[in-house]
Amino acid sequence: MRARTKSIQLSGTVACVARAVFYAMLCMAGCAHAQSVFDLRDGDRVIFYGDSITEPRMYTNFVETYAVTRFPALRFEFRDSAWGGDRVTGGRGGSIDVRLQRDVLAYRPSVVAIMLGINDGWGLPYDPKLYNRFCSGYEHIIKLLTDALPGLRVTVMRPSPYDEVTRPQAFAGGGYNGVLVRYGEFVKRLGEREGLTVADLNAPLVSVLVAAEALDHALARRIAGDGTHPGIAGHLVLAAALLRAWHAPALVSSVEIDAAGTRVARTTNANISALTADQSIGWTETDDALPFPIDFGDPAIALVVRCSDIVDALDLQLLKVTGLKFPRYMLSIDGQPVEIFDRGQLDEGVNLAVFDTPMSRQAANVHALTSKRNEVQFGRWRQVESALQSDSPAHKKAALDALDELERDLLDRQHAAALPRPHHFELKPQ
Repeated sequence: MRARTKSIQLSGTVACVARAVFYAMLCMAGCAHAQSVFDLRDGDRVIFYGDSITEPRMYTNFVETYAVTRFPALRFEFRDSAWGGDRVTGGRGGSIDVRLQRDVLAYRPSVVAIMLGINDGWGLPYDPKLYNRFCSGYEHIIKLLTDALPGLRVTVMRPSPYDEVTRPQAFAGGGYNGVLVRYGEFVKRLGEREGLTVADLNAPLVSVLVAAEALDHALARRIAGDGTHPGIAGHLVLAAALLRAWHAPALVSSVEIDAAGTRVARTTNANISALTADQSIGWTETDDALPFPIDFGDPAIALVVRCSDIVDALDLQLLKVTGLKFPRYMLSIDGQPVEIFDRGQLDEGVNLAVFDTPMSRQAANVHALTSKRNEVQFGRWRQVESALQSDSPAHKKAALDALDELERDLLDRQHAAALPRPHHFELKPQ
């Protein structure tokens, strides 16, 4: 069994769930895909705005990679304009009006996703004055953005939690996360009132932490990070929550092959050719998308997967093969062994997204390019443009232009790396 599979099957939960949902997903795949309309559109320019939860470009990288790999025929642009320490009034990068004009509106986005709140409560018990300042400040942000850019699609995110699951409550009366939940309730009401998209980035992570804490305290602490800033596994939960709010489809592809009849019984988001069936079954498959790049080798991420439905919600790459003659088969893709399955598993269906495949490795490469592109973009903004805002050294413009070209190069490489590729599948009796 390959490394990607070992970690995901620590309890067998994910494999069982994936098989359990296969029938419904396979039968309804075409209908579900047609009904699930992803909120992002071709040509969208998306800006993430927030504080030190958003600034490190972790959940935002996951979201971007999902969009690029799941919709490789579309073109999106993403920008992280978050600044650690920010509140609804602004912060070290300037007042809120300066920040929004310089770091958001100047880029003419079509989508803005906002998460603020962790700093607005100042780590204190509920204070009506601070709460009212947060509410009025948030309303000002929405008004300024929508007045300046009519037609702008805004997503407001209920603030991610302060960890009081793996750590003691900060104080009595619900703790600091209780304050953030209250702030998030306002964000939800504001979003509903203004017709905005609302994403809850608090409750899903708290739920995962509760389940993870019951299984492994040390790994649960890694998910929670330092309590304020989640670790990478926690950011995966945040990304999944935002993608759900954007109606992200779960299905990568779905293929059903009738080996006895040597025929393709059904496909969704995939093209099958050169099907042969004797003792071994072989075919060429080109999926329309790539699986979500989840690093199952990271123990904290594996625990998040075990304690959530992230795989079923975002990462279904389904294969079903019926009419097989032999009890067990080795699945190879492009000549590389993936896993040995028994006939019953293949007859029920397996989720290839949880295995180490050429497709998952391709997606991981796209994610690496996403991270590199965002490092260049963020460095250009913060280390050159903002740092030298009031200075005009001779080579400043040339440096900015060169970094723009470098980012465009990485963006092109990212999109090229996400394009579907044909793969040869083979099921050989064992």
